[in-house]
Order: sequence, then structure tokens, then C-alpha cells
Amino acid sequence: MIQMAKHAELEAAVEKQLRDAGVRYVKEPVVGDTRPDFLVTTDRGDQIVVEVKAWEPSLENTARAIHQVQRYKELSRAAAAVMVIGAGEVLSLASGGVVRAATFATALSALVEFLGQEKRVRRVVEPRASPRKRVFASMPFSGQYDDTFLVAIQPSALALSAIADRVDHAGRSGDVVQQIKVMIKAARVVVADLSESRPNVCHEVGYAEALGKPVIQICSTPVTALPFNLRNNQTIRYQIGQASRLRTKLQKEMAKAL
Repeated sequence: MIQMAKHAELEAAVEKQLRDAGVRYVKEPVVGDTRPDFLVTTDRGDQIVVEVKAWEPSLENTARAIHQVQRYKELSRAAAAVMVIGAGEVLSLASGGVVRAATFATALSALVEFLGQEKRVRRVVEPRASPRKRVFASMPFSGQYDDTFLVAIQPSALALSAIADRVDHAGRSGDVVQQIKVMIKAARVVVADLSESRPNVCHEVGYAEALGKPVIQICSTPVTALPFNLRNNQTIRYQIGQASRLRTKLQKEMAKAL
């Protein structure tokens, strides 16, 4: 599968740099209310979240990555967060930032040095192993829905000893469709964000229902615009920018299905 191969290749390159640098790290831990690809712990005790995205280089993707870096830092309560993508270098030593894979090791070294010089109380968040139960998030790829996943869906799943997965890919090739089907089959429950009535989300809901998977519908746009066979289902309404409120409602529904 093309997209999975790209991500695996990029992730492997980042992990190799971590090993070569001799730093302590944990792969795919649960940290606070999120699950990054890596958690680095420096000799001084600082924790740095590292997330990898096999995104195409673009200003839009770089802007999304910068936003997500801040969310990962907040949700993990780590000292800093770094996201490795194919787009430009926007590293801010105070909080982490976005870097290319080729410059990751250099950027990480500079960040470790910067954090080591700060005079502050170092708070360590104990990482936990990833749960085995899966939740699949079917949703629009647009950046305005990132908080829906990062602040509402993933923390809700983690609170119930499950992991939420989504596909971070804008194009829908056959390879990605097969990847999604595999993820839906492995999930205990599907959370479907029907905002904007995206055809791919509607299709994924139909596939999940055909498999007998519980589906929790959420939506930030008018429900009246949904296809007739979906608009009459129970749907959690939410507003963009109010993901924390959505989390409270979503967690209650997810608990019933898990």
C-alpha cells in the first residue's frame, strides 16, 4: 500500500536517527491524552514528543503540522513536540516545531541543548503501552477537523483503554481504500464525522454497517444535508473550535460500544 509504505519508510528513517543519536526513546506510547510515534527522554529528564507524517510538501500541510505540534505538546504535557514531514523547516526551539527528515537529528540535538539550559521544574509524564482495542475515525481530511480527532476522538478512546486511528491522506487511491477497509475490520467501533457529507465518509459508514460494526455519527454541519439513510440516525452535533465539549458527549457513546 503506497501511503502506508511512505509513512513506514519515513518513520524508519526517523527511528534510525534516534538510534544513531543514542537518545532514549519509546515507540508509539500513550502519553497523557495522546499517542505520538515516539517519545524521547533526554539525559536531563526532558520529554519530547516526535510525530511523523508522510505528507506532501505544501504550505497548507506545513501550517497543519505547526498546529498539530502545539496540540501534541499540550495533550502529552511534554516539554516540547516535533513533527517530521516533507515540508519546510520551521523549528522554534522554545516549543519544538516542524522539520524535514534529513535535518531531524540536527534539530533534535539543538532542541535538547536548548531545553537543558532552561531553568524550570521538569515534569515527567510516565508513558503507557498502547491499548489493543481499536477505534476507527472516518472523517474529512481537512485541517479544520484536526482538533476533532486530536482533542475529542483520540482522548475519548484512550480514556476507555482503546486507540483511535485515522488515515492522514487527502487522495483516495485504491491502495488507501484497502487500507481503510483493513482498519475498519480491526476496529471495535467507528466514529464517523459526517460534516460536509463527504462521499468517502458515507461509503465507510456503509462498509462498517455491513460488517456489523457499531457506528457513532458526529457532525458539525447541518444534519438536514445528510443522505436520507443517515440523517435519521442518532448524531452528535458539535461546533468547530469546541472539541472539548464534543469529547464529553463522545466518550459516553463510545463507552457503550466498547
